[in-house]
Amino acid sequence: MRPLALLLCVLGCAEWRMPPTFPERAAGRPVVHEQALLGLSPQGDAAVAELVEADGSEPHLELRIFAGLAGLGTQYATPHASAVGTASCVLCPPTLLVASIDRARIVAQKLRSVAGRPQPVLAAIVAVEWPEAMLRAAQLGYAPRLPAEPEPGSGLWHIRGAAGAGALPLALRVSPMADPPALLLLLSDGLGGDGIELARVLMTGDVVGPQLFLQDGVAWLLAGSVRADPLRRTVGLHRAMLARGEAQLHNAHGLEDYAAGELDAARREFGRSIAADPSYVDGLYNAAAAAALTGRAEEAVELLARAASVDPARVQVLGRNDQDFKSLRRRPDVRALLGLRRPPPEGIPPPP
Repeated sequence: MRPLALLLCVLGCAEWRMPPTFPERAAGRPVVHEQALLGLSPQGDAAVAELVEADGSEPHLELRIFAGLAGLGTQYATPHASAVGTASCVLCPPTLLVASIDRARIVAQKLRSVAGRPQPVLAAIVAVEWPEAMLRAAQLGYAPRLPAEPEPGSGLWHIRGAAGAGALPLALRVSPMADPPALLLLLSDGLGGDGIELARVLMTGDVVGPQLFLQDGVAWLLAGSVRADPLRRTVGLHRAMLARGEAQLHNAHGLEDYAAGELDAARREFGRSIAADPSYVDGLYNAAAAAALTGRAEEAVELLARAASVDPARVQVLGRNDQDFKSLRRRPDVRALLGLRRPPPEGIPPPP
């Protein structure tokens, strides 16, 4: 039994022998993680400098690409292929450039010296101490951009909605939340309600920022927090897709009209939701339901099929027992879209 006991002790003490997640050498050391937007492509992709100094390790500084409308991925097409000497589309990895350790140390030291400031500071430091990153971003077509200025007094950023949805006046605002502490980027149209949440930044200290950058349907929110003793500063970029937010906004209004029995108004709002974002499955599904309830069978099936082409599983979950499609449930194409294997029995309502 003694060898077995020894083996169990070794296995049980394996965790003790592992290095701690936050090494002792990091105690009392600053933790800095800040991002800076160096430029935007015409499509809304962002060239981003990122500095990380944590766990008592050497600082790390790199230039990265964050995807905008194209979505996140492992490779990104440069907006100006000719800038890198080829006529074809060039695929770039997310990390374009890594600073030397000496350069990273200089940038980290400069940032720590002004770390208590309530504004993002990395971009200004990089422009002076690591101009190669600015040059590389510019060569690839990422143009420098100042943050958009909110309306004085109101703190709102005014934008226009999608043309197909009526180009309605919309507004962005950053609002604090108490529990948990956070900053919320909200989209509203002034018709009531708090608006649609587009992005959330958790806070662990005093607020840094916010700054907002707008380009071709993409909003980049740069914000974070800072506290001292020891220094903890985190400032990052958060992407928001304005088309999806507008689609959610119109969909919410449509659901309110639907609940009030105003189906024509609901159909109008669901139509605006689809116009803002044709791939928003909830807008498509609700438009299909409203069409079915108003006797527009073919329109309902076409919209339901479009919703299923985006997210068939969600359509089946939403529609399996949805009485809005009662008049269409015997159609084979509708049953296939809703994942129903056989038509419902006559005179027996579906389960709740």
